[in-house]
Amino acid sequence: MAELTLTADTQVSAIAAAYPATLRMMEALGIDYCCGGKLPLREAAAKAKAPLETVLAVLQAAITQAAAEKTTERDWQQAPLDELQAHIIATHHAFLWKELPRLEGLLALVARVHGPNHSDVLQPLLETYTALADELSAHLQKEEQIIWPAITRALAGDRSAEVATAIADLNAEHDAAGALLAKMREVTHNYELPADACNTFRAVYDGLQQLEQDIHRHIHKENNILFPRVLKQVGDR
Repeated sequence: MAELTLTADTQVSAIAAAYPATLRMMEALGIDYCCGGKLPLREAAAKAKAPLETVLAVLQAAITQAAAEKTTERDWQQAPLDELQAHIIATHHAFLWKELPRLEGLLALVARVHGPNHSDVLQPLLETYTALADELSAHLQKEEQIIWPAITRALAGDRSAEVATAIADLNAEHDAAGALLAKMREVTHNYELPADACNTFRAVYDGLQQLEQDIHRHIHKENNILFPRVLKQVGDR
């Protein structure tokens, strides 16, 4: 694959899809590559309040390094779609089914113990997390039980499968989840720990940030790779 040369007009999703090695850098820069992936770098950098020149330089360096090295990352733009769907379920769905209840229990414990001193942060955080967990649980069930089978039927030639409408609904739900993640980061002041934070408090904040990163990767693989490929194949028939 030829190395991509970035400009201010390069779409974030194109970078994320072609070079997974840039995702960690985007996370560090605050660049939204999942729900906001359709933006050009100029707009994405402005939303992240990051200097465009810095964003271009950091991402270009990551791209150059990735192009020069052999990578073990699967090229999901070329992989069979059924393998990509299976990967999303086995990797990201499995992670969420395990982590959502675990973090909910830890966060509830921290809210009980530290709530008297930090109710201004922990109460809205717990409420927002609960909304996110409820949203994601319903979302995962819909994908696994309804949308994924519909995509499989559509790719096999079943024109009755309304995948375009279903994908539009999933994109809207992704936006809602992204907004809840952003709110959690806002109410915690970018997960800044208070001076009296115990180890469980630290574990909660660490877990929430890992959850955020995994959800970003999850949404990226669907919004920027899976859904466009499905719609193109179904539309070509």
